[in-house]
Amino acid sequence: MQRPRFELPEALVMEILSKLPVKSLTRFNCVCKYWCSSFQTPHFISKHHHYNLENNNLNLLLSRCDGNTFQPYFSQLSTEKDQTYIVKQNIYLPFFKNDIPSLYSACHGLMYLLDPSKDKAAIWNPSTREFKILPPSSIQRPPYFSPFEETYLTLDDVEFYHAAFGFDSKTDDYKVIRFVSLTFVNSEEEHPHPHSMYQVELYSLRSNSWKEIPSPEYIPTYTTLGNIYVDGICYWKTETGAYLDFRGLILSFNMGNEKIDTSFDLWVTSEGVWTKQFNIKSISGVVRPLGFGKNGDLFVRDTNNKVLLFDASTQELKELEIYTYLDHIWAVITLHAYFESLVHINGVQEVEKHVIRKPTRDASNEY
Repeated sequence: MQRPRFELPEALVMEILSKLPVKSLTRFNCVCKYWCSSFQTPHFISKHHHYNLENNNLNLLLSRCDGNTFQPYFSQLSTEKDQTYIVKQNIYLPFFKNDIPSLYSACHGLMYLLDPSKDKAAIWNPSTREFKILPPSSIQRPPYFSPFEETYLTLDDVEFYHAAFGFDSKTDDYKVIRFVSLTFVNSEEEHPHPHSMYQVELYSLRSNSWKEIPSPEYIPTYTTLGNIYVDGICYWKTETGAYLDFRGLILSFNMGNEKIDTSFDLWVTSEGVWTKQFNIKSISGVVRPLGFGKNGDLFVRDTNNKVLLFDASTQELKELEIYTYLDHIWAVITLHAYFESLVHINGVQEVEKHVIRKPTRDASNEY
């Protein structure tokens, strides 16, 4: 006797599927057209991403530079309980060959990559392996008149700094903001004195174009962990004042109204309220924090350029099996965290001229 066929309600099937990793969902695209189309709906994408957020399914990339080839790359770290923070695979970016790209805050599983010295940028979804090269800026560079030299100066250099990447929920659009440094010189002088000015550019994924927005009175200063993006707002640290009278400021950019504001005396934010979480005193042998992993784990680099794990509750350091003694530029070693996402960016699937993935030979990370 044939058993009766039992079918789960479609809503329950989608609920179960929304809890699976992107790699599994990619394979299931070929099961049926309905599943394939359902995985691309805003409702399913949002449900899948929020499940990863609620369950802290964090993914980690360690930014590095190969000591033999001098090529930048990322080490993807395992976050499974039995293989905590070992290198699963190394990811190379031939698109940025001979350059060290800056990787900016992950938003909804997407990352923004930028070569500061060139107008070369991309948005990358490391989960779906989609890669989108951004168009070059079309913003006109203004002339610069020097009142001291009583002449217009020549544009000598353009560099891109302090970028931030985020989401505008009002228009359902992903945006990039970046500060552009312009250097002008008097081309008739043998040893010209450089003059600088700044512009601010904003990119929209929806329109796939750049536009200029008003520059603030202050520009971001360099910080160890870069900018912070929280709930539609990007934050940078900056300073004002003169020698021995500096005041710390926070610049903030709202992705919705596209305005930059300045605030004083802000620390760490949670739902718009800034409070002090905890204080980490000087740790012997540690030269730089790299970023946070799962459950508040703080990754740090010591004087021997080893990557260690710091437990704030016990004030103890744990050595990890991540070997960085061959890394060429130790200042490049930083940690980037993201949650898996199905967000589509109208790009192309990873090809070898853009991204190359190399799994490690074994769990011991001897590569």
